[in-house]
Amino acid sequence: MRAVAVGQAELKLFWRNRTALFNSLLLPALLVPALMAADGDGVPLIVGLTGFVLLMAVYYNLVTTFVARREELVLKRLRVGELTDPEILLGASLPSVAVALVQMVLFTVIVGVITGVAVPSRPWFLLVGVAGGVVVFVLLAAASSAFTRTVEMAQVTSLPVLVACVLGSGVMIPLSVMPDGVASVLRLLPLTPVLDLMRAGWADGPVLRPLIVLAVWIGLGTYAVRRWFRWDPRR
Repeated sequence: MRAVAVGQAELKLFWRNRTALFNSLLLPALLVPALMAADGDGVPLIVGLTGFVLLMAVYYNLVTTFVARREELVLKRLRVGELTDPEILLGASLPSVAVALVQMVLFTVIVGVITGVAVPSRPWFLLVGVAGGVVVFVLLAAASSAFTRTVEMAQVTSLPVLVACVLGSGVMIPLSVMPDGVASVLRLLPLTPVLDLMRAGWADGPVLRPLIVLAVWIGLGTYAVRRWFRWDPRR
């Protein structure tokens, strides 16, 4: 597959990027004490860490990746060849997504062994949540890159999504302690349905609304990428 060849080249650059390595490999691990202080139970830890991995290893890293490759004319050169637009975006995303998935598995196994978490009774919802979350945050990263002039500016343009998802999706503060009206609005954030579906893998929670919200975000993200993604440098 041609996208894999792009991904292999991108992977070499990924391992040389210290910032990307820190955001992907170390930052989620450093947040474990904060999550344990908020809730030491195994399932919330796994769910919370997965959320952070999606935000940092997938979303933030890919915003910087898309911007860097655009400004270096890499995307423009690839587009002149035989690769289709989806193949270019997929290839550029593969390293970050692969690292994120490996991290999720490792965190799940480690936390599961330490805390004695039971095997999910409905693992398919967990898988759907993770897969949907990866798709959503890849699309959001591509859309955010359109409004980011430089790699340094990614810290600013990505901040609204990062802050909203960390504080409003139930990662640090459970939505159950918030007023019903506020909680209903926060359930519309892109990370919230992912975490709800993951929790549903262990408990008999509602899944229809998270599935609908996730599907809507995938649709919105796809439209945003087609409408605003930039292939040429912003100079």
